[in-house]
Amino acid sequence: MLLATSALFVASLGYGVVVPALPRASGASASELSIIYASYAAAKIAAQIPGGVWVDRKGARVVLIVALTLYVASLLAFLLPFGPIWFAFVRAVEGMATGFVYPAVFARVLLRSSASGKSLGTAVGVGSSGLLLGPVLGALLGKDGLTKPIAIAAGLGAIVLLLAIVDRTKGAAVENRRTVKGEVSALLALARDGAFVATMLPIGFNKLTFSSYQGLLPLVGPKELDLGATGIALLFVLIGVVFAIAQPIGGALVDRYRARSIVLATMPLLLGALAAMALPGRAASFAVLFGVHIFAQSVVFTSTMKHAAQAHASAATYGGVFGLLATLTDTMTIVGPLVFLNVYSVAGRTTFALMAAVGVAFALPFLRASGGGSARDSGSG
Repeated sequence: MLLATSALFVASLGYGVVVPALPRASGASASELSIIYASYAAAKIAAQIPGGVWVDRKGARVVLIVALTLYVASLLAFLLPFGPIWFAFVRAVEGMATGFVYPAVFARVLLRSSASGKSLGTAVGVGSSGLLLGPVLGALLGKDGLTKPIAIAAGLGAIVLLLAIVDRTKGAAVENRRTVKGEVSALLALARDGAFVATMLPIGFNKLTFSSYQGLLPLVGPKELDLGATGIALLFVLIGVVFAIAQPIGGALVDRYRARSIVLATMPLLLGALAAMALPGRAASFAVLFGVHIFAQSVVFTSTMKHAAQAHASAATYGGVFGLLATLTDTMTIVGPLVFLNVYSVAGRTTFALMAAVGVAFALPFLRASGGGSARDSGSG
């Protein structure tokens, strides 16, 4: 699990270093910046299904070697001042590399841990902490330029790449006799399966809200909570810390109980805390409610990820299924900011209550589809 967790960590770290520095480093206008940011998202979304199929056919280690090579190269290329078009290209390479990393990480962890939810949650929680450390690294070492933080992130990426190259640990052999065309056809059929779509909805809601907070918190903080830049930054730190703590807990729970039961128990807390964030209150009370919401959302995320593996995948198809799942749910990262930032301009803090109402609509199909229960939906404990 070390290789998978480390790969996710360095990919997250590099992203966390690069994103805050893009406006200054690229010298791009607002419209050019939007293209640069969009190039990453588009490439990441486009790479995940073929990356997942590739994982199932060649193994996660091979895909991680290629992905990490591209990722380290994109970080170093970020230091070359060739203008906005260059940065858009580099960000697309970075996004493609990240799109390969995610299905490889999920498949490797599930295969090597016998689909343990706790192992999956720990890998995602620890690996994603790079998103929290990246901006800190950039802020502490980037005062005199971006060379130091980028070099450190790229150096760590190179170390993990070397770890992947020399890795010779043996996993369980997985037989995959399907053709590439057959695998893609099976994934497209799965995308039309109502039960699979219902399974991914809680994860989609997770991404819908998380992506919205990137724009909402800087608006809500000064206007509603009397928070400055430091206070807003601490709210983002809270996201990272709570997410990392909650992931292993959610994984351990889903190893013992059915995913539907966990979602049924957690969703009222998740949506109640989110709706309560719309009420007038001080920054401290908002932070407590926000932390409770993020914790519950993180538990639901891990539970539904393992449920997807149990109900819709096998050892031979983990990569493709999780590549498809990530592709479909990542569309919410585009929808979320577009919808809820515009809603906030009209509804103000009531936006959080409206988000909770949307969450109900996302949760109900999952609960209905999981209601019958099956052996594959049960925990392994």
